[in-house]
Amino acid sequence: MKCSGKRFDKVVYDTNTILYYCFNHQEKIRGKSVPCRVIEFTHKSLRCTQYFINSEIAIETIKKVIDEIFQKGVAKIVDEYCDNIHTKDLMGINRSRDVPHAIKLRLYKKTEEKINQLKIKPWFSVVDYNINSNNLETIKVFFKSLESTPKMIAHMIEKKRSVPWPSDVDMLLLSYSKENNAPILTNDKDFTNFVEELENEGLCFGIIGLN
Repeated sequence: MKCSGKRFDKVVYDTNTILYYCFNHQEKIRGKSVPCRVIEFTHKSLRCTQYFINSEIAIETIKKVIDEIFQKGVAKIVDEYCDNIHTKDLMGINRSRDVPHAIKLRLYKKTEEKINQLKIKPWFSVVDYNINSNNLETIKVFFKSLESTPKMIAHMIEKKRSVPWPSDVDMLLLSYSKENNAPILTNDKDFTNFVEELENEGLCFGIIGLN
């Protein structure tokens, strides 16, 4: 497979990609089996993953992505899913009411279980990686250089953020991608809004949009 014209034999997953892949459940609600998934992205992450497996492309992530997922990622995706009015319609719950805590807890536990199962798959690796301070500063300086551009101004407003650079975990992923010739599979706008700029500056090997 190629990314921006470059061949690669491994790909690195970000937090969202792993969550979308693992948030794929059937929940029994009022006698009805309800599919619980992020409609727009779960299927895409499953399809991409199967493609990489079939193509013998190694799938990796870094340990701090997994840490972030267990610290806040699982709770966030469950809450966002259960707060969605279409989810409530699917479950037969009045839009003005909250999804019962018991259902949310089951979805939380099921997602954690799938992530733990993913970690031991033979085609998936979790790598302990730390960025050096020079690489971190280079990435920050790059994003800082875009701070006054219309694209970055709009991006920061959308993200409700006071600084132009992304999270430490995202910067780790960029550095890991560059050092290991592995594109990042993601739908995170910190990456996808700046694909051309990041690749032209050589701050990552490449970005594959989850689309």
